[in-house]
Amino acid sequence: MSKKRYSWIPTVVLSILALATPSLAADGKFDLGFRTDLGLGSGKPSNDIIGFSLFGHYRLNDLWGVGFAIDHSPEFDFERTPEALGLATSQADDAKGTSTTLSGWLERLYRRPEGQFEWFWNAGIGFNSVDMKDLSGTLVSGDAYDITTDAGGEFQMMFGVGARRWFGSGWGLELALHHDLHSADWKLTDRVSGATGTISDYSVNTIYLGFLKKL
Repeated sequence: MSKKRYSWIPTVVLSILALATPSLAADGKFDLGFRTDLGLGSGKPSNDIIGFSLFGHYRLNDLWGVGFAIDHSPEFDFERTPEALGLATSQADDAKGTSTTLSGWLERLYRRPEGQFEWFWNAGIGFNSVDMKDLSGTLVSGDAYDITTDAGGEFQMMFGVGARRWFGSGWGLELALHHDLHSADWKLTDRVSGATGTISDYSVNTIYLGFLKKL
């Protein structure tokens, strides 16, 4: 099991947001919401990552805003984990993992005159804390393996486009697509054979569907 070096971060950030929200919302430029997401990758390390997040925006003016999100994926597959160490298995053995991402971005807004519909692009950075479970099994040779993965933390660069539709009483619906570049350095070790492996930088394309409420 990798070390949970960053497990305290979500609690701290949620506490800060809880304290900051009343002051941000006072001028009516703040919104907060919930979204679900599906991340699609190349299979190194994962093909698909399903998650959910708390997110929001603060509008600086009619053209620009800033956003933030706390994303969590409760379980995803590290595809064909033994292959990353050069180990052969008779079937596709996948380790399970979880991830939590804190992110912030700058957003450019484009609104229709009536103000109900807007589309946007954004760019930002994030920090992703990944925790992988150990994986054990049997190789083609008949020997056992027991793999531990230290994924630690990843920095991300994020680029996105999307659209929002606002309805009565300040409710909104958002659809967005992000391209995320992960700066990763996963270290894998087979406790049985001593074989090692790494996972380096990778990218994920993520589709988001969210619901928002202006405060």
